[in-house]
Amino acid sequence: MMEILSETAARALAHAAEAAVDEAEAYVAETAATGIKVYGGKVEELTGGSSRGVGIRVFRGSAMGFAYSSDLSREGLAATVKAAVKNAQVTAPDDHAGLPRPAAGYPQGELYDPGVTETPLQEKIELALEVEAKALAYDQRVSQVEQAVYHEAQSKVAVANSLGLEGAYRESSCYLFVQAIAAVGGEMQTGISFSTARNPRDLDAPACGREGASRAVDLLGAVPVESMTCPVVMDPFVTASLVGVVGSVLTGEAVQRQRSLFAGLEGERVASEAFNLVDDGVHPRGLASAPFDGEGVPAGATGLIERGLLTGFLYDERSGRRDGRRSTGNGIRGSYRSIPRTAPSNLRVTGGTATREEIIASVDKGLYVTGVSGVHSGANAVSGDFSVGATGRLIDAGRLSTPVRKVTIAGDILSMLRSVAAVGNDARWVPFGGSIEAPTLLIAEMSVSGR
Repeated sequence: MMEILSETAARALAHAAEAAVDEAEAYVAETAATGIKVYGGKVEELTGGSSRGVGIRVFRGSAMGFAYSSDLSREGLAATVKAAVKNAQVTAPDDHAGLPRPAAGYPQGELYDPGVTETPLQEKIELALEVEAKALAYDQRVSQVEQAVYHEAQSKVAVANSLGLEGAYRESSCYLFVQAIAAVGGEMQTGISFSTARNPRDLDAPACGREGASRAVDLLGAVPVESMTCPVVMDPFVTASLVGVVGSVLTGEAVQRQRSLFAGLEGERVASEAFNLVDDGVHPRGLASAPFDGEGVPAGATGLIERGLLTGFLYDERSGRRDGRRSTGNGIRGSYRSIPRTAPSNLRVTGGTATREEIIASVDKGLYVTGVSGVHSGANAVSGDFSVGATGRLIDAGRLSTPVRKVTIAGDILSMLRSVAAVGNDARWVPFGGSIEAPTLLIAEMSVSGR
C-alpha cells in the first residue's frame, strides 16, 4: 500500500510538470480509525471510518496554489493540479515561498505496530469494559463512569516534490480514556485518566480506570479557599496544558506575525535554570513522531529552552527562509486537506530529578493543582497573561490536605517559568494540547484567588 501512495504522488507530479509550473509537491495520506464507547457494561457506540486523498501545492514564480481531492484517479489528479494552478494565478507572490530540497536521509524508528490490526475487536471492547469496571470498583463513592473509550488510528503518508524529494511512512496509535464521577450527598466530582500506546496490548486498562476514579474521589468535599499568594505544585496534566500554550508561540511564524510573548527574547533567560523544553519529533513514544514533517523535511529534536535560556524557535520551510534559517522539520499538516503550518510535534519538559512526594514535602503552605479549565481562552499568547480556573488540594506542612475547588490561578507565563523551583522525575505523555511529555512542576509563587 505504501508503494501505491508513492506512485500516486509521482503521478500527481507528472501532471504538474505538464502544467509548466516552477515547483510542485504532492502529499498523499490514508487514515483509518475505530472508536469504542461503553456504558453500564455494554457497548454504547462502535464507530469506524477511513479517508484517503492528495493535497497538491504548485508554485509559479513565488505565488503558491493549493488544491486537494479524494479522487486519486488519473483524471482526479489532473483536475486537482489544474485547480492548484488556477489558485496560484490569483495568489499574491511571496518571496519566501518554496519547497525543500531532498535530505540525505530520514531518522529511523518503528512508528507502526501490527498489533493495532491483529488484535481482535472483542479484545479492544474488553479493554474499554475493563477501564469502566476498574473505575467503578475503586471506591463505593464512584457512582458512574460518564465515558470509557477505546480509540485507535492508523495512517500512511507519502510526500514527493519536483526537486527530487521522496518519502513515505506508516504509523499507528491507540488510547484509552475514562471520565469517572464520584458522588456523596448532593456533591459530584469528576476525574479523568488515559493510557496511550501503539499496540492495544500495551495499554494499561486497570491503571487508567483506577486513576480516573481516584482523581474524582480525591476532590470530594472540595471547598473554595481564601485568596493567597503561595507556592503551587502542578501535576503532569496541568503542566501539559500550560506547556501546550507555551509551545504554540515558540515558533518563528508566531514571532514573525507578532503573536508571541517570546519575540525578541532569543538568547535571553525566560525561565529558571531548572526548566528545559525540547520539541522532539522522533521520540519513539511520542504520538506526533514521524521521520519527516508535512513538507518532507527530516524530523528531529530542537532545543527551545535550555537551563532557562531561550535557544531558538520552530520553523517550517517558509518561516525559516524568512528568518534566514533552515526548517526544523515542524511544517505540520492536519491532513491532506491543508497546507503545512509551523507547530510543535512532541513537546518534552526534561531534566527533572525530584519525586512528586519530595516536591510536595518541600512546600509548607501551598496548593497542589490537579485540574485547570479555560487554559486556551484564559491565556494571552502576546502578553503572556493568564487566568484559569483550578481544582486540587491544599498543601499543609508538606502534606496534601483539604480538597479545593472554585479557585483561580493567575499571573503571566514568563514570571511563572522564571519561578519554576523544581521539576519532577515523573514525566508522562499527556495528549492535552498536543503530544506532551510533562512532569510535576513546583512554581515558587503564584496568585491564587478564592473567596
